[in-house]
Amino acid sequence: MTWGGFTAAELEWQYNPRQTVPDFMTHFERFVKLSDETRAVLKPKLDIRFGDGPKETMDVFLSADAKAPVHIFFHGGYWRSQDKKDYAFVARDLVAAGFTVICANYDLCPDVTVADITNEAVRCVQYVYQHIDAFNGDRARISISGHSAGGQIVARLASYDWEDVVGVTNPFCAVVPISGVFDLEPVRYTTLNEDIHLDEASAADNSPMLDAVPMDVKMMVVVGGNESPEFVRQSDAYAAYCGRSGLTVPVYKAWGANHFTVLEEVFLGTGSLFGHLKRFLQP
Repeated sequence: MTWGGFTAAELEWQYNPRQTVPDFMTHFERFVKLSDETRAVLKPKLDIRFGDGPKETMDVFLSADAKAPVHIFFHGGYWRSQDKKDYAFVARDLVAAGFTVICANYDLCPDVTVADITNEAVRCVQYVYQHIDAFNGDRARISISGHSAGGQIVARLASYDWEDVVGVTNPFCAVVPISGVFDLEPVRYTTLNEDIHLDEASAADNSPMLDAVPMDVKMMVVVGGNESPEFVRQSDAYAAYCGRSGLTVPVYKAWGANHFTVLEEVFLGTGSLFGHLKRFLQP
């Protein structure tokens, strides 16, 4: 059984970046090196707990200034792998620009479900919102981004009902999904689902493109120009979906970037989108 007219092998290539980028380990190794260097210089507060789950912790890279903008990043790994410690590099140049940056962890499939992960991300945002002074932060300037599975996470957060959680309709000044999966149905037909355990109902329930239309929030979508056609299509389709509510959501295609190097284009000062990101994250 397959999806969208693709063979099983074609669908695997479209949705499994480790097939699309055969040298993916070289990028992971670079991320680890950059992250080790970032921690050594910035000396973050590590493993601050925001929930009861084993991995419900975050690393906080503090701004030197009070009332700073706060940016929360959710890593990727298809909800089944990766760890915040290897993405510390996303904080390096944002902290230099005056931001407090928080790299969040969450429990992984198959120990939890994709829906559970959304709930953990909600608890993370709630904790940051309620303890903003401890992070030298400005409650009016909280932004979020996420890569790959993290893109799905922040898209879900953009349409979440926050009123009963933090007392405001929208706690974010900006939302940036990067290389996200916004319709989870095709993932069911890949080997990735051996750990994620999506069925028809849970794929639909956790798909941002089948969710409530996002709240009135400033959002930009980013995808690598050299990603698979399906990752690019999903980014374009999600931006169009958000447009149904009147939101204008631009899609930035990082020229020459694959599913992994897109992060360097967004978060490193030498990246093609870093300057725009800094401006976009401000209210």
